Amino acid sequence: MEDKPTSNKTPTWQNCIHCPNLLFNSATEFERHIHQKHSIKEGSIVLCQYGQNGICSALQFGDLRKAGFKYHVRQYHLYKTSATDDWTFYSSSQNLPAVLNDPNRGKQSNFFTKTWGDGFIEKIDIYPSPYLPEITLLHFESYCKKVSKRYRRHCQLKEILPIKVKTPDNETVCEIPSIFYEQSLALNDPENFSKVFPGLSNSQDINSTIRSLQETLSTYLDVVEMKISKQVAQKSDAFFHAMLSHDTIMEQMARAVKTVKITRKDITDVKQNLTENPLKLISLTRINHNLNNVHELLKLIATVQQTQPMIQLLLSTSDYVAALDLISSTQKVLSTRLSGVQAFRHLSPQLTEMKRLIHKMLNNEFSRFIVTDLNRPLKDLSELPDRDKIVSIVSGILRLREFDFLDIFKTEAMTSIQATIKQCLIEIISQRDGSTEIVLRGSNADTWLLGNEGIVFLQKVTPNIMNLFKRILSISNLILDISQMSDITGNDSEEIWTQEELTLIEEKIKKLIASLSDYSNERCANLIVTKTDKEYALTNLTQLSKLSELTERFSRECEQITGHYSNAMKLALRSFAMKYIQNLHSERRFQLTSALNSERWKIAEVPYELQSVINKICETGSIPLMLCYESGKPDGKYLIINKENYAVVASVQLLIKILFEYCDASKQSPDIVQYLVHCMLELTRLYNSRCCQLVLGAGAIQSAGLKTISTSNLALVSRSLQVILWLLPLIIKLLEKIHSKELSLNGFNSIENDIAGHKKEIEHKICIIVSNMLSSQLGGWEAKPPVPSQTFRNISKHLVKLHEALIDILPLEQIRNIYMKVHDNFKDKLREQLVKMNIVANGSPQHGVVTSELTFYLQTLKTLRVINEHDTEDNILYDIWLN
Repeated sequence: MEDKPTSNKTPTWQNCIHCPNLLFNSATEFERHIHQKHSIKEGSIVLCQYGQNGICSALQFGDLRKAGFKYHVRQYHLYKTSATDDWTFYSSSQNLPAVLNDPNRGKQSNFFTKTWGDGFIEKIDIYPSPYLPEITLLHFESYCKKVSKRYRRHCQLKEILPIKVKTPDNETVCEIPSIFYEQSLALNDPENFSKVFPGLSNSQDINSTIRSLQETLSTYLDVVEMKISKQVAQKSDAFFHAMLSHDTIMEQMARAVKTVKITRKDITDVKQNLTENPLKLISLTRINHNLNNVHELLKLIATVQQTQPMIQLLLSTSDYVAALDLISSTQKVLSTRLSGVQAFRHLSPQLTEMKRLIHKMLNNEFSRFIVTDLNRPLKDLSELPDRDKIVSIVSGILRLREFDFLDIFKTEAMTSIQATIKQCLIEIISQRDGSTEIVLRGSNADTWLLGNEGIVFLQKVTPNIMNLFKRILSISNLILDISQMSDITGNDSEEIWTQEELTLIEEKIKKLIASLSDYSNERCANLIVTKTDKEYALTNLTQLSKLSELTERFSRECEQITGHYSNAMKLALRSFAMKYIQNLHSERRFQLTSALNSERWKIAEVPYELQSVINKICETGSIPLMLCYESGKPDGKYLIINKENYAVVASVQLLIKILFEYCDASKQSPDIVQYLVHCMLELTRLYNSRCCQLVLGAGAIQSAGLKTISTSNLALVSRSLQVILWLLPLIIKLLEKIHSKELSLNGFNSIENDIAGHKKEIEHKICIIVSNMLSSQLGGWEAKPPVPSQTFRNISKHLVKLHEALIDILPLEQIRNIYMKVHDNFKDKLREQLVKMNIVANGSPQHGVVTSELTFYLQTLKTLRVINEHDTEDNILYDIWLN
């Protein structure tokens, strides 16, 4: 409800002083506007900002709570009192900052001589507002006429008003003491007696006192009679009416008494006929019901007495679920309907103990069945021979909601796995020499297998372990199927298994299968790949590949059966393979280094075993996954690749065999193969760097005892490096085929570039050697007869010897390239010599000698077939005479 404005207040809620364009129809809208637009909300505190300069003048002491904000608005902002508002410093019409900052006044010279007050500044006339109308006395004329008439009449009536004076009645009333109004007036009480007869006991003139008391009491009596008569006079009409209706009332009362008697008789008849007999019938019915309950209870007691014999009978027939249901139902009856029967106070603990014994018996039966089933002959492929028995046992255990039998299952399964592994181990070790002592313990800690024995062990143990896992999985699936049966998980009359319990048993079985898979992988891995001594190592990488293949097969079949991937065996094999490859690589690196140090850098015969593998690679265009070395044919002088002869040294043949050996082991896991790639790159880089040191750096003179490094030695190194450059792309192709993009093969590009650069350096070295020899001959040459001179004869001999050194090693095209570089260097040296000798092509005799010498030189090159025979001498020798 909106507050109604009083006579001394004027409403101000129609307009907002901050929002003059808004018009409000009710005070509620104005309150909502102030709350939303002109207040600050901080939690439950609201600060009013409705007023000049955004500060409420009525709110001088901080904030308001939200609950009292509307009362604040109604009290200070809805209406404006007629009295003058409280003055604040915001109401000031002038202040010192306003005067000092007045831009219209400018600088005032007499500012500091003025006295502060109303006259501090000049008065300014305030013009009337154009928005307010001009009010005159004419606007009040009609009102004054109407009110003046009423006022004059009021004054006349006020003057002639009579004055009424009320005369009080001076009626003397004798007051009767209050003791006479009491219901029990005991005069034997001395105090009451003295109040009724005051002064009687102390008076000397007792007679006068008695007379006085008598008069007083008579007066009291008259007063009482007067009041009674007055009361009767006031109630006389009712009194006489009661007296007149007395007979009628007596007749009505007589009729009422008669009616009451008749009613009581009727009630007595109804009680006898309609109430007592039905109530008696109800009582008899209740008695009958109670007797029936007692009879049923006695029958239940008789049934409960037969519980223990019945449990024994059910257990003898292996009906464990029925026996446990009987125990549960009996305990429920004992705790509910027979809870107060003292004769059965010991039966419930006995049934609990019997349930515990049944649990223990079921665990023993389950353990015995698991041992029998898992230790059946491996040739017996039947799934579960005695299915009904295991169903009964597992049903009983699950009915107890006990899951510890899964631990028994796990223990017995591990024992069976261990026994299977031991049996295979004994069969393998028994085939060794009789001097080998066999020591088998629980963890097989003192028994290790040789490299080839590990392969045989995996071939034997894999089908046996997989068959054992199939039996374990059959029992696990049977347990899961039984756990979904309604008579095991409960029904409407019993507590039903929750979804959490069903999920729990599934997770336990999954963890059991996973732990058994991990256990079998770890046991086999410990037997095969733990020992790394020399006597237990593999003989070659082929055995490692076979072992890796069998390990992968074991893990894959185990994962297919159990659904769990175990990497224990792979990790152990990886560690073992890394150590083995590291040791093997150290041996191969030592062999290669020794071969390089003792290399004589001469053409070595190529064994047919190596040539046979090269032939297969040339036929297929790739390195086969399984390399087979053939024998029975004589060794060749050259290594034939794609019908091209390659003269190679013995060390490069060793390197090729080592690389083929590493390629044969590329079926390992990507981590192992990546390490093999590292080993290949290391050996190839070692061979390239050592060749550079021994041949280009002349290290072979000391290591192999060579007298000098000849051009044939350099050519052999170049040709051997060409074989490596041919082989590296095939290795990359093989690795990409087997392991796709799992390997990093960037190192091959780097080593190929290094070998190609080394090969160019060797060719450049050959050219430099020959060019230096030719330059030394040209240093003592003189252009004079006879022709050909001895200098050019020696030059021809050097060219012929170079050709003889290269023709059996390098291909003809590569020889031509070398001779062209030598020829270019020869022309440069000859041009310099001609400049020194001041010989020009002017047809002089010296020019003719030079031409004859060059003709002999070119004839030698044509005889060696290192230049094009169709080119004329002018075309070949033209640039000699150019500066």
